[in-house]
Amino acid sequence: MKNIRMNVGGLELRGRLDDTSLAEQVWRALPCESHGETWGKEVYFPIDLRVENTRPVEEVDVGDIAYWPEGPDLCIFFGSTPKSTDDRPVVASPVTVIGTFRFTPQDFDTIRRERRGIPVRVAQMEADAAEESGLPASVDASSGDNDKQ
Repeated sequence: MKNIRMNVGGLELRGRLDDTSLAEQVWRALPCESHGETWGKEVYFPIDLRVENTRPVEEVDVGDIAYWPEGPDLCIFFGSTPKSTDDRPVVASPVTVIGTFRFTPQDFDTIRRERRGIPVRVAQMEADAAEESGLPASVDASSGDNDKQ
């Protein structure tokens, strides 16, 4: 797994990309800086990478990082979207989940929005920096709260 650092509207987040070819392609496209938008509790932002979905899904988990080829965008999910019927995010059109990120439930409300959108920067993070930040070796989605590990 590859560690990443994201700054989303002033909110510092840490995440991990899966060991898949698509996640590797995203890793090689970093760093990436852009302005994002929200769709419910999803933040999506452009990335300079044009590839097909490798494992398209329409429902994701809170705390997932996904690639959306129609943008092309990266999407991070803090909670429900306009298509959701409960707290689980439902995407506008199929995405491929490529990783997870760590956050707390109140983080989404702290994201700074600017006139051009939400300033976003995603960069590679060395393994040593991930260990120092307390990012665990794997993400445990079974904890029952929205704090992704």
